[in-house]
Amino acid sequence: MRCFRVGFWFFILVGFLAGDPAYSQEMFGTTLGNYSGVNGIQLNPSSMAGSKPYLDINLLALDVFVQNNFLYMDKNEYRLTNFFKSRVELPSHMEKYGTESRNFYIYKNKNMRDIYIQLRINGPGAMLVYGNQAFAISTGVRSVISIKNLPYEIANFTYLGLNYAPQHNINYKDNHPFKAGELTWAEVGISYAYTFHARNLEKITAGITIRRLFGYSGFYVKGNRVDYIIPNDSTISVHNFNGQIGYSLPADYDKNGGWNDKLITGHGFSGDIGITYTRLSGIYSEDYFTTLCSQQYNDYLYRLGVALIDIGAIRFNTHTEKYSFDDKSSYWDDVDIFHYSSIHQLMDTISYKFYGDNKASYRGNSFYMWLPSALSIQFDYHYFRNWYVNASLIYGFDLSSASVSRPSEIAITPRYESRGFEANLPVSLYDWNKLRIGLSLRYYYVTIGTEKLGQFFRISNFTGLDLYVALHFFIDKGNCPKGKQKGCMEDDYRIKSSYR
Repeated sequence: MRCFRVGFWFFILVGFLAGDPAYSQEMFGTTLGNYSGVNGIQLNPSSMAGSKPYLDINLLALDVFVQNNFLYMDKNEYRLTNFFKSRVELPSHMEKYGTESRNFYIYKNKNMRDIYIQLRINGPGAMLVYGNQAFAISTGVRSVISIKNLPYEIANFTYLGLNYAPQHNINYKDNHPFKAGELTWAEVGISYAYTFHARNLEKITAGITIRRLFGYSGFYVKGNRVDYIIPNDSTISVHNFNGQIGYSLPADYDKNGGWNDKLITGHGFSGDIGITYTRLSGIYSEDYFTTLCSQQYNDYLYRLGVALIDIGAIRFNTHTEKYSFDDKSSYWDDVDIFHYSSIHQLMDTISYKFYGDNKASYRGNSFYMWLPSALSIQFDYHYFRNWYVNASLIYGFDLSSASVSRPSEIAITPRYESRGFEANLPVSLYDWNKLRIGLSLRYYYVTIGTEKLGQFFRISNFTGLDLYVALHFFIDKGNCPKGKQKGCMEDDYRIKSSYR
């Protein structure tokens, strides 16, 4: 018997998650160092002005990240290599309730459930530093799924089905907002940074990035209030529900199948803005150069950067629908035998159950879907020669209920850095409660890393994964071919910076 999933707003969500398994949140190994180049603008667009290379060309960077506090695989049952086989092999077990086998166990605590899934591809891009200015162009494709503050009992019913007897005949009243969202888009951006103050031992740089966004799919569900009882596996009694649904998906809403009439169904803009204060290790002097390669790199003692990132939204207005349920009640029986053949049939049925009219919940054919915005703070300390220590804070916040939510993260990252080799060891606190240790290594132009090193050693239960790789080419400041003029280097014009 097919179990009907609780909460009508989750029918679409469960179907989407089941049908689209698009698995480092911040890619610290490719964004923090002095050789991060164009990828460094992800955390702060002003950072590129202090880059050691004057030219950086990004070919590809890939980031896969999954984390949740609801489902897990037992550490004795999973192997990370199984996720990368042509046919993914996952352990399974039988649940006490129901007849279906499950790949994941559920945590039994009553904490709110949060899930974050990100796939990020940074495509071709380039950065150029020209004196006190820096320019960059970037491209990318990103897909984010987030669930935030989902009540534990709704998560249990959604995963295990209505026949989860321990939760029968309990009147659940969830009066706090909870939400889920999905957003997949492509982006093209231009960035500019300018050092507007440089004197003695100080340098201050501001930067900005503007991106054009092309939306492929967007989906959001928000619940403001819900009061309900599940008396048995075939009945739902909703005393009150207040919430909204909006979607623009590559699916045929009238049939079971894909929808390929138009690849892009929404457009928008986003921006980043940041500022960096640098305390130099030597007195700053004007950079006189006649060729790009003869620019000098000014070493620093420490630098502090602050930025707002991913501020923007996509307006979906093609193949788009929006619904709202405003403090309505409903009594559903025989839901275990309800089968729907299309999204429209599902939404019509839900609307009729709550309003007595299969179109009454419809609210329009467009909505704005907001990006995972955050405050980004970076402090980088040059300890000695090639050794650095970085402290970074990513504080995620929502600009709308129709958005994907970015988890917060704080990290301390010791770093060894040279032109040919770089190693980062980030120790981070994810979402304020998960301690993680990562590792990234760069050999000249190739970087590979993770912020969850423990996933390779099965130290704890498997609740997610993290892996990123990057390939980019760069040319250092002061690295001129023989015969090229190297600019003015005499003491009359410049005092070279030195290591402490």
